[in-house]
Amino acid sequence: MNWYAIYTKPGKEIIVSDKLSKLSEIEVINPIIKEKKFFRNKLVTVETELFPSYIFARFNMENYYHTIKYTRGIKRILGENTGSPFIVDEMIIDSIKDRMVDGFIRLEPPLFNLGDTVFINEGPLKGFMGVFLSETKPLERVAILLNAVSYQGKVEIDSCLVSKQ
Repeated sequence: MNWYAIYTKPGKEIIVSDKLSKLSEIEVINPIIKEKKFFRNKLVTVETELFPSYIFARFNMENYYHTIKYTRGIKRILGENTGSPFIVDEMIIDSIKDRMVDGFIRLEPPLFNLGDTVFINEGPLKGFMGVFLSETKPLERVAILLNAVSYQGKVEIDSCLVSKQ
């Protein structure tokens, strides 16, 4: 039995995972993350697929190829044009499993160093650039020196809203 990457129709990852999980000899992983996003001027936590339209399944290719290939919601098993599927390395799957906590993938927050230039990706300050000053309490927040026209002001925002430039 090997691990394979399965390409699903958009938004069908959970349905396909549930269908395949019901088969006794198939192990399925659909990595899901919780992330914070701005929605209607509020910071909300949403659940999204780590790899949209992809899941991983461990099965015996001879026994289950036809079943999986023709399961509703699956486009194909990733592989060569000749039809032979790619085997996903067990170390990759183990790495994904090691990051799972309570059924969700835990991603480490980006680490910033004093003086790093950061870009604000979301929220009311979207599009502005600044300079990283420090992490603040709670640890999910950072202090940055905001660069705007001819003004520099210190602001604290959620670290998930900024990225290193």
